[in-house]
Amino acid sequence: MDIRLIKDKYDLQSYLEKIKAAKLIAIDTETTGLDPHYSKLRLVQVACAGLPVLVIDCFSFLPDGAEMMAEIIKSSGVKIFHNAKFDLQFLMPYGIPSRVFDTMLAAQMLRSSGGPDSASLRAVAMHYLNEEVDKQEQASDFSGYLTESQITYAALDAEILLRLREAMVEKIYENGLHSVAEIEFLCSRAVAFIEYCGIHMDKEKWKLLTAEKEKQRDKALSKLYEYTGRPAIQTTLWEDEGENEILGCNFDNNSYVTELLQRNNIPVKSTSRAELYPYSAEPLVEAITEYKKSTKALSTFLYPLPKAINNRTQRLHARYGQISAWSGRMSCYSPNVQQIPREDAFRECFTAPEGRKLLTADYSQIELRVAAQIAHDTRMITAFRSGNDLHLLTASLLQNKPPDKVTKDERQAAKAVNFGLVFGMGSAGLQQSALMSYGVEMTAEEASLFRDRYFKAYEGIRRWHDSIKSAPPTEGRTLTGRKFLYPAESALPIYLNSPVQGTAADIMKKALALIIQRINIKETYIVAVVHDEILLETPEERAEENALLLKNSMEEAGNSILTSLPVEAVVKISASWAEK
Repeated sequence: MDIRLIKDKYDLQSYLEKIKAAKLIAIDTETTGLDPHYSKLRLVQVACAGLPVLVIDCFSFLPDGAEMMAEIIKSSGVKIFHNAKFDLQFLMPYGIPSRVFDTMLAAQMLRSSGGPDSASLRAVAMHYLNEEVDKQEQASDFSGYLTESQITYAALDAEILLRLREAMVEKIYENGLHSVAEIEFLCSRAVAFIEYCGIHMDKEKWKLLTAEKEKQRDKALSKLYEYTGRPAIQTTLWEDEGENEILGCNFDNNSYVTELLQRNNIPVKSTSRAELYPYSAEPLVEAITEYKKSTKALSTFLYPLPKAINNRTQRLHARYGQISAWSGRMSCYSPNVQQIPREDAFRECFTAPEGRKLLTADYSQIELRVAAQIAHDTRMITAFRSGNDLHLLTASLLQNKPPDKVTKDERQAAKAVNFGLVFGMGSAGLQQSALMSYGVEMTAEEASLFRDRYFKAYEGIRRWHDSIKSAPPTEGRTLTGRKFLYPAESALPIYLNSPVQGTAADIMKKALALIIQRINIKETYIVAVVHDEILLETPEERAEENALLLKNSMEEAGNSILTSLPVEAVVKISASWAEK
């Protein structure tokens, strides 16, 4: 392998035009750490056909060579990475490439087509090229003097990407994954941008909310002590657990709480939400529920999140798993902003800084729209095409009355029916879900009646269910072609939900890909993605035009995949996440 160490812009000059003209450019980076806001680029390795592998020593090449670096990143060729979102964050000051091929994402998409379980470069190289990648240098400290072995290791990581792409492209086309691969690769640029930008959190509001939840926890504890007696030393989840157990008063222990409930004539088998719900009016259950809710909020969100704020940017930089679920849905971690409670008290703490606004946008009933197209349900498709309220229509069909006679409670019940039955819920599950998730009391007879009427009304949904029951598939596909394998003897909801959830995820990713192409990234940020919701932060004077850009991009993405019915996105301009 021919390698050239590039120490200044004059070393790069003779190669630059050939790199810019290349159709494929493999890029890898070595950095001094993992945080792009604190750590620095140490090496950027560039590999193109017909050229030596160029290892750019950024400590000496930058800042004088910054313009050349930008020319490489912004050139028209496809940029090949392994875990693009990491490299792109460190390359962000020089621009975002227009086209990307990510061998890690490709490996994750190909898992269901005989690929390896691990998407590491070592595993992927062994599987597709039958080559052993020496990773001994991976843990090396690149912050100091460069050794010959470090330079060789770095160069190999770029060179191998060219050959990996060639092998993997063939497999992508063989397995009909080219459409979803294009979505994933374009989306990776947006994911890198989201992680890099982070979201602004009002720390003072967060402190006040923390104090309020601590008061709620302590009030709930006082009520619980009426049933157990107050211990000599008050102990909670964040104090000494040993003392807590010795005192025999551990409200964080499910077995202890279950026994406490049983001793007080509340015959539950566990402390799950479903078990406790029928007894929610009991003072002991109210206290336990409030204690669990407040302690979970404190331990999961209120205490950890301020520690996760980046000292340099003063923002939360969550991480996203682009293909975490086998359906293709994204996940979030460190911290998980997708799990922030929906309560206004929490979401109003996520704000736009002074002079800026948040744009919050979500898809209207996207999973029901996806299900309607997959099932070819004529009545449901017609309702969406006509702009009718699907829940109102369902309520009208279930209650045998005109839509204008449907009550608010009846529409709420229909909402529970729509979201429950379309994904294979039985009558008993519908009854429980209606009560716990929608606050609708439904008798067993009503649940059974509504189920019968629902499947008579929506024949396409019934035929879809029946076809799966009669011949459970071994593999599934989203409408874009994403492939996944079903576990043996999966339950009906798994067969129904996976292609719907996966297609909705594909729509969201395509929307992100369009948005990152269209916004001015120097002034408008994508700050979070929460399943079917996108949050943008933008200058106040650009709020209206970017709200329209966001809405149009989301709907364009949806309509390119759901061709049988229209997709609708609702956008709000606000000062905080709570103002939806």
